Amino acid sequence: MCGRIFKTILLSGALLCVAVLAATDETTEEEPHSDPFRSCVSAECHAPVVRHKYLHGPLAIGQCTVCHAPLPGPEHKFRILQESAALCGVCHKPVDTGKFKHDPVAEGRCLECHEPHGSAEPSQIRISPLAKLCNECHDPVAINKHVHDPVAKGECLGCHPAHGGKEPKLLNASGRGLCFECHEELNPEAAGSREIHLSEEDCAGCHWPHNSDFANLLTGPPLELCFRCHEDLKERMQSDEFRHEALTEGQACIGCHRAHASTLAALLREPPGDLCYACHEELKARVDTAQFRHQPVEDSACLNCHMPHTSRYVNRLLAESPAGNYAPYDPARYALCFFCHEEAIAEERYTETFTDFRNGALNLHYLHVNKEVNGRTCLTCHDEHVSTRPKLIRDEAPFGSWRITIQFIKTETGGRCSSGCHEEFAYDRIHPIQLKAE
Repeated sequence: MCGRIFKTILLSGALLCVAVLAATDETTEEEPHSDPFRSCVSAECHAPVVRHKYLHGPLAIGQCTVCHAPLPGPEHKFRILQESAALCGVCHKPVDTGKFKHDPVAEGRCLECHEPHGSAEPSQIRISPLAKLCNECHDPVAINKHVHDPVAKGECLGCHPAHGGKEPKLLNASGRGLCFECHEELNPEAAGSREIHLSEEDCAGCHWPHNSDFANLLTGPPLELCFRCHEDLKERMQSDEFRHEALTEGQACIGCHRAHASTLAALLREPPGDLCYACHEELKARVDTAQFRHQPVEDSACLNCHMPHTSRYVNRLLAESPAGNYAPYDPARYALCFFCHEEAIAEERYTETFTDFRNGALNLHYLHVNKEVNGRTCLTCHDEHVSTRPKLIRDEAPFGSWRITIQFIKTETGGRCSSGCHEEFAYDRIHPIQLKAE
């Protein structure tokens, strides 16, 4: 039986088919060939180079000679047409790396990251997953309690272009602009915010880019982080006796303030009154059902009387105000009340203008408050927030463990009071009532 072998030979630009007959049944041994058009990939030769999900374009169509040139001679050998980046540049346009180049790109070492034939990753990335490739040169990112989502997914290229960037560390953009590519909702300009936190600063001033031991990738505990800039508040926290519990519990500052921007002053999350009532629910219930409200309460202006963070005074008041039932009169002790009320209300024995609480012209505030020893304080009779009675008169007043009832009735020109402090007394501005001598 004769065997027939066909060889294709390139002669003067024409393809000739030559049939070579074998005279015997035994196959003659072929001589080594140097035919560049014979496939480089077969079961016997270079089979593994095509066993990839993603193939280099020339290899995918069998065009090995785009990169490999055949050498003359009987042996089937090839050489690389050009070295490294120069060879890649024949087909691939130079990448726009920006100002900062990745070291392998700057040094023309394309094959440090790319396989020339194919790989399991797009763009023939040499190692899968991509993060492992980055970790060959860059120390692996430690996995802390909280991890940035791109880091957790190994998507380094989400922030760092592979070849180069316009910003240091091969970043896509600078400062907040990079973060806003994903976190559009935090862009204060787009949201029309009135107040912007650290408007000229980089997000990395407060957040780690890769991971953190603290929620929201913060660079420290919330309170400590705020103190880095707000040193005055830190000093007050150390010196003032009365502190807002919210500063040391839960989310600390960001429980009341937005971290990035707000439509409200001081980066508040809600209007001050609503913000306070979110915690002080009992007071909110009283305010909602009260018939009479202190004007700051009516205006939801809690900060007219209270400091939001710390104070030298009980209940974090803005200024001193006697807390008990008795106090020697000193205008300094009533500084908070005198922010709005005239000092004369407690210092003029007779008046026809400063108060309606008078018997004729006798100022009954003066009579109660202005004493050298046991002057009654404002809070003995008045509730500082709300009341069911006119003029914020209490239904009852604390006196040690005893709750003294205050039975006050207002009339058109005066009123009367029968409390646990004294028998019933009446007063009238138009027709003075004879009062018992004290």
